[in-house]
Amino acid sequence: MGQEAFPKDASCGLWLREGKEISRLTYAPIGARQGNFHTYKFPMPGLALSLTVSKNIPANHREICLVHGPGNPVIVTSLIEKLLVSDAVKMRQKALSGIPA
Repeated sequence: MGQEAFPKDASCGLWLREGKEISRLTYAPIGARQGNFHTYKFPMPGLALSLTVSKNIPANHREICLVHGPGNPVIVTSLIEKLLVSDAVKMRQKALSGIPA
C-alpha cells in the first residue's frame, strides 16, 4: 500500500493532558463547523487529538500542527480539560433533552 503525504488542507494537533482529577475523561470523537473550517476532537486518557480541515485553516491551527507546524509541536497543558468537560456537558444535556447530536 502506498503512503501519501499528510494533506496540506488539514492540521493535526496533539495535546498531552496534565489534568489532575479529569485527565482520563474521554468520549466518542466529535466534530463541528467553526466559521469556514471543521474541527474534530478525539479526547482519550492522557492525551487529545484535534483535526482541522479546510482550505481556510487559521494560522494558529496551522502553527500547532504535529505534521506541518514548526518543530512538529506537541502541547503539554492542563488548560484543555475545561474545554473537554464543557463538550461532555453539552453532549449530556443534548442526550437528556432528546435532541439528536
